[in-house]
Amino acid sequence: MAYRDLRQYVSALEEHGELRRVKREVDWDLEAGAIMRFVNEKSLPSPLFQKIKGYPSQCTIFGCPMNTFGKFAIAMGLNPETSRRELEDIYRQRISKRVKPIIVDKSKAPCKENIDVSDQVDLFKFPAPMLHDGDGGRYLCTWHVTITRDPDTGWVNWGMYRQMIRDKNSLVGVIRPAAHIGVQFYRKYKPRKLPMPFAIAIGTEPISSFVAACKLPMNVNEADIAGALRQEPVELVKCETADLEVPATSEIVIEGEISATEEDWEGPFGEYTGYCTNPRDKKPVYHVKAVTYRDNPILTASCMGTPVDESDIVQSISRSGQILARLQEDGIAVVAVNVAPECIGYLVVVSVMARVAQIPNLAHRVASCIWGSAVGGNIPYVIVVDDDVDVYNLHQVLHAVVTKCHPYRGISRVEFATGMAFMPFLSPYERSQRLSAKVVFDCTWPLHWDPVTDVPPRTSFDTAYPKEIRDHVLKNWKRYGFDRLY
Repeated sequence: MAYRDLRQYVSALEEHGELRRVKREVDWDLEAGAIMRFVNEKSLPSPLFQKIKGYPSQCTIFGCPMNTFGKFAIAMGLNPETSRRELEDIYRQRISKRVKPIIVDKSKAPCKENIDVSDQVDLFKFPAPMLHDGDGGRYLCTWHVTITRDPDTGWVNWGMYRQMIRDKNSLVGVIRPAAHIGVQFYRKYKPRKLPMPFAIAIGTEPISSFVAACKLPMNVNEADIAGALRQEPVELVKCETADLEVPATSEIVIEGEISATEEDWEGPFGEYTGYCTNPRDKKPVYHVKAVTYRDNPILTASCMGTPVDESDIVQSISRSGQILARLQEDGIAVVAVNVAPECIGYLVVVSVMARVAQIPNLAHRVASCIWGSAVGGNIPYVIVVDDDVDVYNLHQVLHAVVTKCHPYRGISRVEFATGMAFMPFLSPYERSQRLSAKVVFDCTWPLHWDPVTDVPPRTSFDTAYPKEIRDHVLKNWKRYGFDRLY
């Protein structure tokens, strides 16, 4: 059964030993962020800060809500020990059966327990953290759902786009033109000089926020995908001031309009790349008309930086499955795909049955298929390996790179490719023009090599010993004096 709200998910994490209640007073100014960053880099249990400096006891921050695959498994109602491959298989199976949301009455929506409108609005009522030293301000929205509607088609987009507090009743945030919110804003609202209604749901049940962060195709209703993953419809409730619906059990809901003409300074911000790449710049202003929230609201926060954190988990799960499907549609004999979470979504590893496919330059075809898709168009690094390499095991992948990829013939580069301004390796000019480059590493044995005489046999536990020896060793592992297998 799906979690109805964030609080049930928090309890589930605690039951599995994946939550720590921090009862000592913590400062919202950098201290909470430093704790979250360390938790991410060491894959530790999520902190629930229960005493924030300068705030009443009922104000709490829930950090690192889904920074490991185990926590994602818990969010899906699965065992936290579920393997990566099984997680992605279940993910793909569930999203194929979409479940539409249902609308509930406002009287049944916990997010309506408190309603502040007009002059009552004060965003500083919530303990938005200063996450990194050097950030341009306090970011209230880092793990949430930003909801907007296309004025022509009625399509409702759920996305996750950071928003920084500007003053007590306004935010300022990044809206990239290529993002779905950017397509709506820059192609529809701004040319007509119309303010764009928005709603931001903070502290939803875990899957809605996960789906908001996914890179899904245009015109897909994320609420349907969230319902599919939950295997239950998401409960939505109408906003107070905007013609939008939000998850009814959200901890905090912010409503208002994005100005079509007004901009203000935003950033810099410690980004998912592990660097602060973009300078302070002017971004659209979100004018807040109303804030609704639960009693004793929990503010969710993601502290991005060097891997692995929520952004890496989301991109790995959602993009790996989409790329696998895209390659299968193209007739490629693909075995598995891993958008490596350790590599901030910039590296995809693909295993193929090259000998079965018998397609010359198969690695190039794989890379072209990925780069020609919406989900993989900005991935700069592609590694293609044979089917005897576990794409989820980077030790095996790196071994394949240095033993099977020819340093000259096995590496192909593409210049003048599309990129993103967040990529740290780009020059300032390339960032401004979204110019990049791409590379594919062919780590498959050449087809013209004889598999018996030319391909060297691998020396590993799985290949260098008879099965009866391996079974005997594993059966007696603890008798040898070892505590565990892994």
